[in-house]
Amino acid sequence: MDIRIKRTKKMLEEALLDLMKNKPVEKITPTELCRKATVNRNTFYTHYSSVTELYNEIENRLINSVDESLNESGTTIESITVICRMLKSNKKISDIIFSKHFSSKIMKRVFVMTDKFNMNKMNSENSKLSDNYKQMVSAYTIMGSAAALECWVKNGMRESPEEVAEFIYLVSKTGSSGITR
Repeated sequence: MDIRIKRTKKMLEEALLDLMKNKPVEKITPTELCRKATVNRNTFYTHYSSVTELYNEIENRLINSVDESLNESGTTIESITVICRMLKSNKKISDIIFSKHFSSKIMKRVFVMTDKFNMNKMNSENSKLSDNYKQMVSAYTIMGSAAALECWVKNGMRESPEEVAEFIYLVSKTGSSGITR
């Protein structure tokens, strides 16, 4: 890809992420985006048919990266670490994911991937839990993990991804009694 095209797309992505801090993607117009990115509207339309298409490209790239990493991770703690690293290395996106203006579409897709991972893990362990209980365990750990990740992101991600992953894993395995001293 031509370096100018890469630079233009990067400028549009950065501008979109900045605008999404204050409003949902559906409310962002091409004119507003182009003004923020200092890109001509015709140039925008050369690459995208809508702001939503640009957003979907960003989202799909991120999700594909997480999915590939999850498929390569062998353990639960490795999979949690993958998600923590993704959040830490994409601070703008992380802030948006947990903002009031975001529809949490990305998180829903991550939840589906994580649920699949959890169910495969429980099934491979020959768990004696019924399918219904496996689904409840998966939902409980996913939602609890999401809440912990949201706190971590909103508090500035001061801890390392590895520390947060270990914390989430420990709480998921042992409950709060496993982390109190």
